[in-house]
Amino acid sequence: MPPSPPYRVYIDESGDHAYKSAQDLSRRYLGLTGVLIRKSHYDPVVPRELERIKRSFFQYDPDMPPILTRKDIIKRTGLFRVLLDPTENTRWEDTLIQFYQTFLQAQIFTVVIDKHEHLQRYPFDTWNPYTYSLAVLLNRIRGFLNILSATADIMPESRGETEDRQLLVSYMELRANGSTWGTGEEYRAVYPLGRLLFRRKSQNVAGLQISDLVVAEQKALTVQEVKKPLHRAIGPFGQRLNDAVATKVNQYGRYFLE
Repeated sequence: MPPSPPYRVYIDESGDHAYKSAQDLSRRYLGLTGVLIRKSHYDPVVPRELERIKRSFFQYDPDMPPILTRKDIIKRTGLFRVLLDPTENTRWEDTLIQFYQTFLQAQIFTVVIDKHEHLQRYPFDTWNPYTYSLAVLLNRIRGFLNILSATADIMPESRGETEDRQLLVSYMELRANGSTWGTGEEYRAVYPLGRLLFRRKSQNVAGLQISDLVVAEQKALTVQEVKKPLHRAIGPFGQRLNDAVATKVNQYGRYFLE
């Protein structure tokens, strides 16, 4: 059995892959963020630190630990109702910023596709936006891994049986035949594992939660940088979070597709 790659990419998305209503600004962009972490740093310190943070803020059951998702935190419902207290919310935001800024050793990559523009440009040859974005994302991470002479395996968030199967087929095709951005041999050299390590949100994977909390803000920043219209402005906490991870976004880090 080949040795386990020293790095892992945790992938989450903001938006959906459907072209229906793509002209609606709230659904126009799909963003994929990959958080690349060296396993020797991740295990056991990253999950342990994230659970420590959860314990210090939220009611904690070790058999059903809180799952950090941006959507649920923004709603301030359930376990996250404690954040309705301004003092607790400030403490929470400061703690999370500190985690990303100084504790987390990672590289963060984001690819955003403008589905509306892509559909207008290629109405008869439109690519699946998730598959297209994933191929570009993995290629950009591949460029960075080549600098390190390192390899990685890939853990995407599970989106359902059908979607996972489609993504796995696309990944296998990428490794077999390559893409516009690299040959199959080049992809296999960096991503030696012939499968994707799908995990659900409910499985409490720290890396996926880390990706979940930054992907929407990194997507918005990517769109803002190319001066495209946004559904909402980046809020104060989103700006702080983007600033906190700025040193972890290298020359391969953000990319906009049309």
